[in-house]
Amino acid sequence: MIGRKKFALLRRRDEFHSHYTVLDIGTEFVKALVVKREEGTGIVIGVGKVRQSLSDMQSGAVADIQGVIDNCDRALTEAEDMCGAIPGQAVMGIAGEQVRGFSTTMTMPRSQPQARITQADVATALQAVQRRALKEAVRQMSHELGVAEVNVKLVHSSITSVHIDGYAVTNPLDFQGQVLEISVFNTFAPLTHIGALQTIAQELDLELVATVAEPYALTRGCATEDVYEFGGIYIDVGGGTTDIAVVRRGIEAIRMFALGGRSFTRRLANEMGMSLEEAERFKLAHAEGRLPAEQDALARATLEPTAEVLAQGVALTLDELSGKEPLPPALYLAGGGSALPEVAEQLSAVDWPEMLPMSRQPTVRVLGPADVQGIHDSTGLLVGSQDVTPMGLAYHAVSLEDDADQPLGGLMRRVMKAMKV
Repeated sequence: MIGRKKFALLRRRDEFHSHYTVLDIGTEFVKALVVKREEGTGIVIGVGKVRQSLSDMQSGAVADIQGVIDNCDRALTEAEDMCGAIPGQAVMGIAGEQVRGFSTTMTMPRSQPQARITQADVATALQAVQRRALKEAVRQMSHELGVAEVNVKLVHSSITSVHIDGYAVTNPLDFQGQVLEISVFNTFAPLTHIGALQTIAQELDLELVATVAEPYALTRGCATEDVYEFGGIYIDVGGGTTDIAVVRRGIEAIRMFALGGRSFTRRLANEMGMSLEEAERFKLAHAEGRLPAEQDALARATLEPTAEVLAQGVALTLDELSGKEPLPPALYLAGGGSALPEVAEQLSAVDWPEMLPMSRQPTVRVLGPADVQGIHDSTGLLVGSQDVTPMGLAYHAVSLEDDADQPLGGLMRRVMKAMKV
């Protein structure tokens, strides 16, 4: 790491504030982007990609910190050498089975509805929301891990809606009303998971300005106004996990389960007597339509059962997240695993209205880099569905400045600091 710290001294102040490093630490690859912010949009000017060893990650979480640090260092150097810039500010994505994200709403009756709403009123409501969310996150993770209590840390927090007497506002200060309602989307993860990422950032000499759940960043980067109006379900099929985000009038919940692209590779290796490396190459050739017809048919027959299991996993996860309201009938796919045609086919084959509260059979669409709003790739290297997630993280990075200027952004940070969350 000495080399990176030496180069860090070369940072120019203008680059420090206008350039971001984006790190997507996946099960199969570490992807690093250097993103330049220009007039509210992001331009990708450097890309690095390094394959992880089998022992580096487990179900989307870091399993070998030093191994991942070395891979990140190589990916970052590759991206920085491409553009000649070394940003100090970094945004890292977080994924894994134990990451939990959900929206929490708190309704606060006001004893004096004629009085104007103050910062203290909003701060009280936010504290109540965050206490309830933390309690729920601890309950969920403790139940799933089978332990009495787990040390849970807040990853990311965002105010998604504010209503006064049912009327939506962007800034409730100085309004009058009887009932103040605030919804906040929070992402939580176990301390061991968060601590590993913080150690990686520290060893790489990065100023970690944000850690964000990857399905949240993906959804935020790709969701259009129509999606926010009518809803959508985002499914990121990564190397070790499949990440799901539900949008209903805002990002409502995220959940992950341990089945991804590596499961397809292992099935090919086992069924066809290949090494994992050979199976990975065979899988990619199939996904890109480069196999002869006979081999392509063999790949399809081998991979369909795993794709069917993945589709059932998506259905079970959505059943947990559905709640009382209908689920939106639109599925958007991203991640390297979504390039396999069997994934979209099996998701399309599920009888969704029979299994879940859906009004009709959903549309299924595989996303590409062009679906990420406000991010332009000047390198020409981000071309497939596997690149959508790091570009979503890039969108989150260039949006940080705008987020900080939101009316309640500073108040939320002060509340979090006071609560030491």
